[in-house]
Order: sequence, then structure tokens, then C-alpha cells
Amino acid sequence: MIKVLIVEDDPMVAFINKQYLDKIGNIKALGPVTDEEEIIEILEKEKIDLILLDVFLPKKNGIEILKSLRIKKYLVDVIIISAANSSDEIKKAFAYGTVDYLIKPFNYERFEESINKYKLRYEILNKELDIKQGDIDSLYSKHIKGYDVPKGLNKLTLDKIIKILEADYNKMWSVREIAFNLNISNVTVKKYMDYLEEIDKIFVETTYGNVGRPEFKYKLKNSINKN
Repeated sequence: MIKVLIVEDDPMVAFINKQYLDKIGNIKALGPVTDEEEIIEILEKEKIDLILLDVFLPKKNGIEILKSLRIKKYLVDVIIISAANSSDEIKKAFAYGTVDYLIKPFNYERFEESINKYKLRYEILNKELDIKQGDIDSLYSKHIKGYDVPKGLNKLTLDKIIKILEADYNKMWSVREIAFNLNISNVTVKKYMDYLEEIDKIFVETTYGNVGRPEFKYKLKNSINKN
């Protein structure tokens, strides 16, 4: 389970962020806290994977806190969530190692995209086996480029399915496994897999159980991001 520390001085925003994290699932949210001392106190006690960090805080600017954490050798991942939108602040944030920057106000879909992308990063960088180039490439991919989602399918859902497949390029995924990860029906997943098969973006393997009923398993083709 990923541990996320919320650093935010607005109780309502902190509450919304926690609600969003709970909705995404498999995340333990801590906080909120509002200053560097509290952050470090928690980092010394807990293995925090990700900090959601505001910029406008009562005691010290969030960008300066991020800089200070790096100087003190805390390598915890950080996503900035703030109304601060000057190019100087954003450049500094990325220079100090933030993995994403969300400008308030933002919608749930953008928040979910950021957290799911972080989850992929977390899974890849915490592998026990050696990391492959394809794993790193998947962190920066835009998924399928230049495609039109047909009527009846949703691009956001398709992107979520592709992210699942990208989590392990060598794994053959069943419809049931994908449906379980995304909390959607098997029938819905099968529609998207049929579409990906139709546009030649996945390999399909058919196996038969004891009762002779076929089960389909899928994995991405390496060319999926090379259109």
C-alpha cells in the first residue's frame, strides 16, 4: 500500500484530496500537516512514498520546503498541488524533483491521472528484478498516439486499461484481472480488449479450462507507442 502525506493548510482542500485518494484506492493518506518540521517528524517515523505539497503555506513556501528536503537527503516523491502558477515556481519545482504539478482548481480526472501515473512509477521503481528500458519508457509514454476511440468506448477508461497492461509488458493479463484492478465489469473490459485487438495493439492468447471454455489473455505489443 502506498503511503501519501498531505501537506495543506486549507482543511477543505485537504479533505477533498483525502477523499480522492480513498476513491482511487490502495493508498493510506496521512496528515494534513502544514510545515517542514511536521513533515520531517513524520518522515522519521513512517515510510512515506509520496507527498502532496501545497506551495502557499503559513511558515515556509512549499517550493523551499521541497528544496530543503532534498538538501537533507530526503528522496521521497512529491506532487505539488497549488494555486501557484508562475513559470519560475513551476521550473523550480521540477528542478527539485517534483514528479507532477497540479494547479488549483483541478478536477478529479486530472488528480486521478497523476496518482495512477505515480502508482505505475512506484511499481516499476520498486521491482525486485532489474528494471528494463521498456519499464522506464512506459513512465513517459502517452499511450496510443493518434487514435480515435470508437462510439460506445471512453478514452479515459481505455487509457486506464492501457496503464494496467503497461505495468508489466511481459505479463499476459486476463479480462478478470484487468476488471478487478479497475473495479469495472468483465463485459466492459472485453469490449476494450476487442478494440485493441482490432487495431493490432495487443497480442491475444487463448487457453481452455477443464470445461473447455476459452479464456483470453492479453499483452501489449512493443509498437503501441510508435504510431
